[in-house]
Amino acid sequence: MIQTDLLDSILETRYLSAENYTIYRAVMRLFFTEYQKMHYQMDQDSLLSLLRQLPFFAGYTGEELSRVLEQLVKWKNLTCIQDPHKVLTIAEFQNRRLQYMMTPAALEIERMTVALENLTVHSPGLTSGVFRRIQAGLRKIPELSGMPLREVGGWWQDLQTDFRRLSREHQDYLREFYASGAEKRLKAADFVIYKQNLVRYLQAFIQDLQRSAAQIGAQLEGLSPEQAGAMLDRVMQSELEIPRPQAQEGWQETLRVQYEEVWNSLTKWFTGPEPVARQVLEVTNEIIRKTVQNAALLVQLENMGVSNKAELRHYLTLFSDCASIQDAHRLSALVFGVQQARHFSMNAVRETERTDLSAYEEPAFHYALNPHNRTNKPRMDRTGFADQSAEKAARREQILAEERALKAKVFSYIRDGKLDFAALDQPVTPEVRSIFLSWVATAGLSENGRGYTQYGQSYAMHRRGGRSCRLRCTDGVLTMPDCVLVFEEDGYV
Repeated sequence: MIQTDLLDSILETRYLSAENYTIYRAVMRLFFTEYQKMHYQMDQDSLLSLLRQLPFFAGYTGEELSRVLEQLVKWKNLTCIQDPHKVLTIAEFQNRRLQYMMTPAALEIERMTVALENLTVHSPGLTSGVFRRIQAGLRKIPELSGMPLREVGGWWQDLQTDFRRLSREHQDYLREFYASGAEKRLKAADFVIYKQNLVRYLQAFIQDLQRSAAQIGAQLEGLSPEQAGAMLDRVMQSELEIPRPQAQEGWQETLRVQYEEVWNSLTKWFTGPEPVARQVLEVTNEIIRKTVQNAALLVQLENMGVSNKAELRHYLTLFSDCASIQDAHRLSALVFGVQQARHFSMNAVRETERTDLSAYEEPAFHYALNPHNRTNKPRMDRTGFADQSAEKAARREQILAEERALKAKVFSYIRDGKLDFAALDQPVTPEVRSIFLSWVATAGLSENGRGYTQYGQSYAMHRRGGRSCRLRCTDGVLTMPDCVLVFEEDGYV
């Protein structure tokens, strides 16, 4: 969650975009330059002499500079303190001889502006020494309990610096290949010259990353949550030992949260199912692949242009030496191939499967080509229907004969008006068995155990207790309930 107070406007950055930002930026840059020379405090007179050395502010007055300094103090970019020396004149007493000094926020803002100004000058790079320093730092974790607190604080600052440098360097360097204009640079002809050095540089980084990431990941996975918590407690003790003249309320909790976030980020960078190190490895490999591919294409295109030029000159010489137009046609067919070739694919039966057989040697056949436009309609065949009454009568008579034969075969198993499945002495065919089972199922589902055959006879089913019988069939033996079907009408024969 983002705290609401962090969304307020930053008062200390107003001098960068104020109406008279040129004088404000010039004054703050002079303070920052002197701060780097370890001149932390300056009075108005010293600052005015430095300011007048700039051509744009050569005629600047003390009153104007006084108003600028007052505004910078209101914006919390400068702090003013009274000069502790004795006052020698009335003018010095009236001017109060104030000493001005940059605030910590102003220092960070000026460092940011300097970094922005040199953003295009200092190109990012990839270093493998960071991995070794992180490994060495993690090896010291078991020794932290016996180390002085000052050394613990220095160890933690070094570890944070190395990790932040690793994260910032790989992000800034790899971002260059995805920035605007990077695709054009990768395809420029001059890029071929630097391709080998770039690939070697990235491959060396990949090798160090593969080797070191696995070792650092094993070190981090070997630390238990208790050991990590004890390490952070020791680091917090080292921070509490540092005297702080101005400390905000609750700064210990905020600092502990920041340290835990740094440690979690370091752990996720090298461990987990999808560590950041693996993503960096994939992105770097993709850059190498694109670089090699683009360089190869550029070389191929360049060589292709040279070879085509010489080849075309040779062809022109051959064409100019042709004695007749027929010879030129034959040479054109040899060089450029058949012009406007059309290929047809048809579902025709070939007499041979030879692939070297010419199309002119194939036997001729007719193939109907139908147009594929939307307005085309297939031609309707207007011939009448053929008389098939004789075929239908023959087919009907065949079906009736098969039904009569099946009925006769079914009723041949009935003896004295009864169908006793256990007493059948002849095997039953699958067609007859299906009819018998349908009769048994119909009677079994009725309330009174009665049913009707498809031929119109009524019957009743009687069971013989809980026994079962075996019905012999032409395709096997069927075990079924032992029952008898009793027909109540004659005429089933």
